[in-house]
Amino acid sequence: MRALGTILVTAAGLLIAHPTAATAADSTTDLGVSSDRSDVAATDDRLFISAKDRVIVADHQARLTGAVTDLPSVADLALTADGTRLYAALRDSHQIAEIDTGSLTVTRRIALNEYPCPSHLALLGTQLYVGYGCNPDWSAGVVGFDVSAAEPEFARLPLQLYQAPLVAAAGQKLIVGETVTSPGDIYVYDLTDTGPTLRGAISGSTHRLFNLQDIAISADGSTVYSAFGAPYRFDAWDTTDLTLVRSYGADSTFTGYPTAVTVSADGRHVIGGRTSGKPVVMYDRAGGEQTFAYENLASDLVAGSLAYSGGTVFGVLSDLSDRLHLVRLPDVTLPGSTVTLTAPATGTALKPLTLSGTLTLPDGSAPGEQPLVLIRWTSDGARTPIPGVTTAADGTYSVNDTPPIGGQIRYDVLWNGNADYRWSRAWRDVLVSKVSSLISLTPSAPAIALEPLTLTGTLALANGADPGEQQLEVTRLMPDGTRETLPRATTAADGTFTIIDIPPIGGNTRYDVRWSGNLTYGPATGLRTVAVAKRQTTFTLSGPDTGITGKQLEFSGALDGAGRLPAAGTVITVTRTVSNRNGTSTTTLPSLTLSADGTFGFADTPAEGGDHTYTFKYAGDSVFLAAQGTHAVTVRGVLG
Repeated sequence: MRALGTILVTAAGLLIAHPTAATAADSTTDLGVSSDRSDVAATDDRLFISAKDRVIVADHQARLTGAVTDLPSVADLALTADGTRLYAALRDSHQIAEIDTGSLTVTRRIALNEYPCPSHLALLGTQLYVGYGCNPDWSAGVVGFDVSAAEPEFARLPLQLYQAPLVAAAGQKLIVGETVTSPGDIYVYDLTDTGPTLRGAISGSTHRLFNLQDIAISADGSTVYSAFGAPYRFDAWDTTDLTLVRSYGADSTFTGYPTAVTVSADGRHVIGGRTSGKPVVMYDRAGGEQTFAYENLASDLVAGSLAYSGGTVFGVLSDLSDRLHLVRLPDVTLPGSTVTLTAPATGTALKPLTLSGTLTLPDGSAPGEQPLVLIRWTSDGARTPIPGVTTAADGTYSVNDTPPIGGQIRYDVLWNGNADYRWSRAWRDVLVSKVSSLISLTPSAPAIALEPLTLTGTLALANGADPGEQQLEVTRLMPDGTRETLPRATTAADGTFTIIDIPPIGGNTRYDVRWSGNLTYGPATGLRTVAVAKRQTTFTLSGPDTGITGKQLEFSGALDGAGRLPAAGTVITVTRTVSNRNGTSTTTLPSLTLSADGTFGFADTPAEGGDHTYTFKYAGDSVFLAAQGTHAVTVRGVLG
């Protein structure tokens, strides 16, 4: 399931890159760093995102516009009301960095050596409250100071905590939330002229609250919102009588633990974040109904990283490798629309297929003619907009598209929404087959070992198109089982090609010609077995026709292989058959070896008279056929 989520996020993010205009669709932007914590602070037109060792700056379209670097282990952020100053907690260096948001420069670093590891910030007016603490050892707490002072005076709350606490401030309230400890309490302070005064605590034991992840406070300070890991919900608490006002998402199916919460400036919307599944969910504050949900099965929302500004929710997602991504969810308060997309499950490259669907508005009214963005994503990563897709008055649409290549193709349709309705999107995957191809092979003439053999062939495409010049792999498989890769063949524009080979031996020889295909056309294999004849061989012999018993006879000969010769040293066997009054007998004589020029010599001394027949044999091999020659000699001598 997480793999599918990755596709959705990636596709949505790439869809945003459409060059024609900014889109109202959800998007994700890679922040380029990996970290286990992040925070987002928003002005009317800019975002500030803490990420590892920097604060990244983006506009409200989630386009990255700059960064403030050299901020080691940056954690929470806090903005002044006018947005001109940003405060960043630098946990490992025990400092608060003050940043000019105009020039994006650090104007000063405020040392908190006695209050180490500042982690969480809350700014009310010029008073900054810092939740600090390095280790889970009851040395953590909250310290406050006036950021307008050139030399701040620190005032620590008389509160010993196990780990750096969460802080939030608004109206005349300061909220401190215990982290790590389970159950954990939420402390509520009244802010008076003499400093924070503890009103009381929302008891984690009483309400069974475990593993606090985030808190937020309404603009007037009357309500604090909490995101505990358990129970699986977001709670609103009255900061005057410390009672539970309402819970949000208590009946939701579990998809991830609560990890962040924020509230809109007008107090009408509560936005909660979870680790995964539906990492961002919005509720109507007064009624508690869920009004929006963003689904992402591949990424977790980083704890405490939600921000809301002008109808858009921003947050930071962390993928499986802890890579951080800014998520932008615009127009979350608008009623949702629905666009559908119907496509065939399968298709073939270069053949048109039909896509259709309907745009529906929540009140059932006809949307009229509305332009849609339809994108084809092909298996090679190419993104191609399909122009001119517009709904009819009733919201229906239909369009033909011709996939240029095979593979898994995704069609992604987006309606960008308008002032009254939120955007909607649908996608369908089509498995597109490649166009088939075929290789034919024909030998031009009978084949003989060691003689040039010509094979002609054609690479043909099923749709009749000319393949153009294509490289073909050629392999020869010989009768003895050896395989050899031959030089590649190249087709002409019309797909024809010629292969010239010299088969080294006789016998059934198979030629294997392959084309690997391309993104549009499938591979092809041509096989042809050629009967390669062995070379004909003949003997020529010369020697005396008569002889005398006891006197040596000398012979010479040559073996011819139709212009080619077996290797020097090839064995020639010799037998002598004698016929006389004593009968017929055959004797095997010593073998001969062939010289480099194919000749050989032989001598024999007959021991008796009679008709002598000398037989010379060549057994043949994988290239040459066997051969035999004879020479007859009449030998005179004493008969008997």
